[in-house]
Amino acid sequence: MNSAGTIQKNLQLQKKLAPLLHSEEFWNWTQQLNSRHTLLRMAALSAEDNFTSYNRTEFKETSSEKDLSLLDLIGRLIGNSTLLNSGLPPSLSSQSIGSAIGQLLSSFQSTTTVNRNNTDEGSPSSANDLIQSPKYKGGLPESITNILGSVLQENNMSPSEAIFEQIKGAIENSNASESCKEDAFRVSDGLQTQQPWALRMFDASAKIPTDLLNLNIFWTGSYDECYSDSSVAAALLHPKTRLPSVKPRFCTVLVNLPFAFGAGGGGAFDASKLKIDTCLPKSCSSQDTKVLANLLLGSIPSVRNFSFAASSAYCQPTPEEVPYETKDIVMMCLLSMLGLIAVAGTAYEVIVMELIPKFKNSQKHETPDDPNFSNLERIESSIENKPYILRHANGGSSESTQKQNVKENIKDDTLKPKHGDTEEKRSVVAKILLAFSVYSNGKRILSTAQPKGSLKAVNGIRFLSMSWVILGHSIAFSLQYTSNVPNFASDFLQRTSASAITNALVSVDTFFVLSGLLTSYLLLKEMKKSKGRINWFIFYFHRYWRLTPIYMIMIGIYATLFNHMIFGPARPPTDTSCDRKWWMNLLYINNFVDKSEDLCLAWSWYLNNDMQFYVLSPLLIVPLFYKELIGVIISVAFLFGVTITSGVISYNYKLPPSTLGGGDPNTDPTHFMTSYYIRPYCRMGPYVCGVLTGYILHKTKGKYQINTYMNLLGWALAATCASAVLYGLSGAFRGEHLLSVEESAVYNALHRSVWGAAVCWVIFACATGNGGFINTLLSWSAFVPLSRLTYASYLVHLIVMNVFNLSRTRPFYMTDYAQVYLFLGHLFISYAVAFVASLLFESPFMALEKIIFPSRARK
Repeated sequence: MNSAGTIQKNLQLQKKLAPLLHSEEFWNWTQQLNSRHTLLRMAALSAEDNFTSYNRTEFKETSSEKDLSLLDLIGRLIGNSTLLNSGLPPSLSSQSIGSAIGQLLSSFQSTTTVNRNNTDEGSPSSANDLIQSPKYKGGLPESITNILGSVLQENNMSPSEAIFEQIKGAIENSNASESCKEDAFRVSDGLQTQQPWALRMFDASAKIPTDLLNLNIFWTGSYDECYSDSSVAAALLHPKTRLPSVKPRFCTVLVNLPFAFGAGGGGAFDASKLKIDTCLPKSCSSQDTKVLANLLLGSIPSVRNFSFAASSAYCQPTPEEVPYETKDIVMMCLLSMLGLIAVAGTAYEVIVMELIPKFKNSQKHETPDDPNFSNLERIESSIENKPYILRHANGGSSESTQKQNVKENIKDDTLKPKHGDTEEKRSVVAKILLAFSVYSNGKRILSTAQPKGSLKAVNGIRFLSMSWVILGHSIAFSLQYTSNVPNFASDFLQRTSASAITNALVSVDTFFVLSGLLTSYLLLKEMKKSKGRINWFIFYFHRYWRLTPIYMIMIGIYATLFNHMIFGPARPPTDTSCDRKWWMNLLYINNFVDKSEDLCLAWSWYLNNDMQFYVLSPLLIVPLFYKELIGVIISVAFLFGVTITSGVISYNYKLPPSTLGGGDPNTDPTHFMTSYYIRPYCRMGPYVCGVLTGYILHKTKGKYQINTYMNLLGWALAATCASAVLYGLSGAFRGEHLLSVEESAVYNALHRSVWGAAVCWVIFACATGNGGFINTLLSWSAFVPLSRLTYASYLVHLIVMNVFNLSRTRPFYMTDYAQVYLFLGHLFISYAVAFVASLLFESPFMALEKIIFPSRARK
């Protein structure tokens, strides 16, 4: 490569010619000569017909078509500071370039002299003045063509070869690793000789896309083509020589932009970085990718003192580059073991407990005199012959009822385990197998039966709230890889109806209401039955055992196997939060992390809050059982404390009213998540509302007739409060009225508890028979099995979404129809996966609890 002295000479030449060749007047003047052809066309023409084979006459005949291209070539060779800093190729010596520049300057002078003799008085008197006047069209382009042609002819190079040599020179003098440089040279040679593998790498890299004015920040390449071994057009390529291929790697370069786009003042949709996909040699690391990208970006002129540069780069691994670690293998073994137990349990129940007894009791080839005739058939036969005796023995009840009762009793006796197959012998092995039986667990999950006195409307509220959560997450997480985010977000947030999605965060508060209400209602009911005696160990163990097994398994899947499910340009860096903080999830305290990056299974913050509320619930519920007034005072004190704390934290950190923003420029969303959104002392308000409502339902026993007018008034107030919370920020999201720090603090302090109170009214009205058609809808029996899957669907739904979103090789183009399809698809698949997870991980452990504590099984 060039020595340091040669580079210094080139820099001096650059300084002399840069003011001229980079002046706006110069380029405007040359563009008027011929604006139709570019350097690429010249390189393509010269690739077919070597530049040095042109004779003088042929070159002059075609020079008018190449004028701008050659000027562009000179500008790139001389004016590109990044490439010059890296040095010119050795075949273009400084002497040759210097000679060409000298002739070029001479041509300027001769042209000026010739044209000055033909000008009127007052015409330009210098070369610069001549260039500034477009009407003077002397022989400059032809001179440049002849000069550059002679230079390239002396070095026996075509323009395309000169370009590739220039690129190689820049790469050689870069800070990239030696292995990356070597493979980059091989790719350059492959492009020059039209090797199919090299052309695939070039074609798989990003090109300038459309929709730039709408801030399309995704300059996508082709992930599949980058790693492909062939292409459709490969059959048309016949290179004269075959060069060994270079293994590719798909990388993404992040380029800072001189502006940022945020929606609603909160910056939720950040478009401050340009994402450019590239297909580079596998030997090039992320740092090498950044270096090579900056070679190109350095030639872009600065905009208002802002220079385009790659801030970072990351390369996507292939499946072969993500090995299965010990933790992955352990997780697969655990899942396989649970699956085998489920298969064994299902086989035991279906074959041993269902098919064999049916086979033994079949009536095939049996008669009343046959010694093999079962006791059940004999007694059924005697029942038909002695109806009077049965009526007399059963106090005159109906004959059909008597027959059914006798049959059930006989059936129970018949199916009782015989000697050698006692319940005690099955308790260790058989009962555990039956706990994992897919057959019985599936029937239990899909059953629409409900215990007497259950709050039926809760099932509908639970399912609809979970659907709302999935709707909000479907749109929010898909926008992270959507090409039209700014345009779509701006249009979407202008609609008032959009607040039902943008403010879907309150759907989680509905779950807090349900949790507090059911805990209060059931605990007070149990305390009344046992006269205040509660086994508190069982109280807490049941809750922990109910939530934790499937919770830990999902964390295990997310921390291990999830990393092997997503491959593509949108694949994020490996999340190591669960490797470091899983124990906080096990103790249900991970909502006290200081950084959101430390949240293991980030959406599980809700479970930690719910468990913490459950731990504190006896402080609220027990006083309500013994001293109602004291209990109400304590609950109100908790509610008041949560409200004040939320407002103070919001004001202290200058938080906006939502994660999407909605606050004025004085608000700062930095601490919204970790200091307010996931903290229990800011989220307990709806839970307290649920506790008080459960107490009221327990006192009224679900029977409270409300006057028609008061009922309508209650529904109107609940609807007004809920609408105020849900749509109160629509003006802020549209930018019409951004909330100040004080207004945001008031909203953050009150809106969750207000929403919780509105939901409590709906439950109370439906449970007491004042819900009308709303109660009919929410109590639909189809919601019963769906509500049983709510917990599992909450745990799996974001894993399902991320596998879909992060495995895409092209960004979304978001529309209203796309939103609908994404939501319905995620909803269906999330519940389907939740059904499987509940069969294998949730229901079996609930059944095991009854084996551990037989008293709960009897209840």
